[in-house]
Amino acid sequence: MKQSRAEVQKRQNQILEMFHGNDALQVSDVSQILRVSEITIRRDFDYLEKKGYITRFHGGATLNTSREGISPYTEGSPLLHSREKQMIALAVSSLLEDNQTVFMNAGTTILEIFKAVRSKHMRIVSNSALAGSVIGGSSIEFICTGGIYQEKTCSFTGDLSTPLLSRIYADACVLGVDGLSSRDGITTRTYSDTMLNDLMVKRCKGLKIIAADGSKIGRTFSFTSFPLSAVDILVTDSSADRDELSRIRDLGIRVILADEQESSQLVLGTM
Repeated sequence: MKQSRAEVQKRQNQILEMFHGNDALQVSDVSQILRVSEITIRRDFDYLEKKGYITRFHGGATLNTSREGISPYTEGSPLLHSREKQMIALAVSSLLEDNQTVFMNAGTTILEIFKAVRSKHMRIVSNSALAGSVIGGSSIEFICTGGIYQEKTCSFTGDLSTPLLSRIYADACVLGVDGLSSRDGITTRTYSDTMLNDLMVKRCKGLKIIAADGSKIGRTFSFTSFPLSAVDILVTDSSADRDELSRIRDLGIRVILADEQESSQLVLGTM
């Protein structure tokens, strides 16, 4: 049966995600993981090479370093794990209150949270360069940290971002992450992200919330931001590794599965 373009794009986004942390991928391995034919993966690789994301070699491909970390928003392609991130955003919004000052970093999940809190009256301090595009006409007072613009992540980072944060205390902090592990804590792909993440946590007087879809749970990247002992709540979805979630709960962290929470609310609403 012929797949829709949306299904094909979703699979191709999954392939790009698989390249992170891998120097190269083999067609046969991707085929087994995604449970589609090797012919299908070869077509996907051909398409991604034409777009400039990867370079093909016999039997596999490597990620072009100049394209690594490109945000799905900047490319206009469907957002990977978009439904899960939207549900996570709604769950996070329910944890935040009017008149709070909230720290948020940058990323696709955080951008969904900006959308989810549009009706609230609050002040948000963030290094996201895309936030302004989704909060126009809302009740949000937005303060941008400024700093050095990072095209790959559509965010501001570096020493120029920290003086503002050093003069603010927040009532809550919501952070998107690249990886979260019970053993290794919060990690990122890029070192420049760690400075702002650390400072946001340290300057937060209230709830410290991690918003991460299930694909991030149990993963570890090169740079450590902060230990899990600093986290109060993890909001994720039911695709996350259950054993890893159990270990995270054992550390005293409240875990909210956004999609299961939504299902429960729908059941209650029909009673």
